[in-house]
Amino acid sequence: MTRWTILGGAVLPLAVAMLCAGGAVAASSLGTDSAAPIDITANEAEVVSSKCLAIWRGAAEALQDKTRLRADTISVYSRPKGVGANGQPACGGTDRIEAEGHVFYVTPERRARGDHAVYSAAADEITITGDVIVVQGVNVARADKLIIKVSTREARMESSVTGPGRAGRVRGVFYPEKSTPAADSAHP
Repeated sequence: MTRWTILGGAVLPLAVAMLCAGGAVAASSLGTDSAAPIDITANEAEVVSSKCLAIWRGAAEALQDKTRLRADTISVYSRPKGVGANGQPACGGTDRIEAEGHVFYVTPERRARGDHAVYSAAADEITITGDVIVVQGVNVARADKLIIKVSTREARMESSVTGPGRAGRVRGVFYPEKSTPAADSAHP
């Protein structure tokens, strides 16, 4: 098993990550613009070539265009695609990205937080679990689970609690847009 640990400052150049991870980082997509580069920083990065895995630990942060993923740990799993010249698996595009601990997923439209998140390339979905809170403008929603379809930005919230009056159900507080007198007079 080949295992490299790269320790150092807060910024680890993406070029080093791509060389170590076999290009896996470049093939992933956090936002809707998958052609934009991904810049990942952390206190430490570890690559386990035999598992096509790159682990970013310690205040890990991945940025792509205007989308940000922060967590204590971000793990990038690539698809094995045969055997390389050194006898280790050759790694292809990203299969999934997992984020653990103090997870924040931020886009220009909304901010979401939870305890755990998984991005699945095959499903084109990000699933955030564990005391999920989503903020969009002044509106706030809470649930046990948030599922976001990355390409369409559609979202669904779920809770394990059911039944009226029970704490822990999906909950949202939404503020109506304030209308101006000029807008009100335009519609009889």
